[in-house]
Amino acid sequence: MRVATARAERAMESHRAGVGALCLALMMMSEHSIAQSQLSQTEVYQAQARLFESNFLTRIPDGRIGQRTLDALRAWQRQTKRPQTGELTKKEFDQLMRFDPGKHAWEAISGSIDGTWIAVWGHSSGVDAAKKALAGCQKKSSRPDDCSYVSNSVDRSGPGWSAAVFCEQRGLFRRKGQMFLHNGLSRKAAIDQAFAAASTAKFRSSQCTLVKALDGNGRQ
Repeated sequence: MRVATARAERAMESHRAGVGALCLALMMMSEHSIAQSQLSQTEVYQAQARLFESNFLTRIPDGRIGQRTLDALRAWQRQTKRPQTGELTKKEFDQLMRFDPGKHAWEAISGSIDGTWIAVWGHSSGVDAAKKALAGCQKKSSRPDDCSYVSNSVDRSGPGWSAAVFCEQRGLFRRKGQMFLHNGLSRKAAIDQAFAAASTAKFRSSQCTLVKALDGNGRQ
């Protein structure tokens, strides 16, 4: 009888602990949501744009907080030696807006699996470059929903090359296309690094083709 009672008491304690942990988790989630909701959609867009221009975020800003944005924020916090909270609070937003990403020239390229591609070079804004390339691909392609894009910031103060590579994987019912853009001190170095990035993304060399390679003045 005592054994049964002890078991029941342990089960009750375990239940209380589980309920307590759940309540704590819900409280933390609630606090997290409240902290994130301090920002307007416009402010979230501005924060994403700053992360994009600083090479922490690789997707065009959309004004919505998702895991990709929070991961980019955490990477920025790590580089600037701030606590890696991964939370886009009003305080972090203010600090991020004070962060200077420096002056760069931006290039972007967008391509679709039907072979369409659009490249833009020499923009002062990475967001504008990516948007322009993507819009151009979507307008020109017969498969606009399959347009992918990539952008890169380039220091044009010295010699350098940029190379764009398009890769395609074909499945039974679906084809997947992706662009890779990379810089290098020489044409070969830029091309090699673009293909290396594609290889890291699990594309075989036979699935990839060179789209364009340009020097710092936009010449092939």
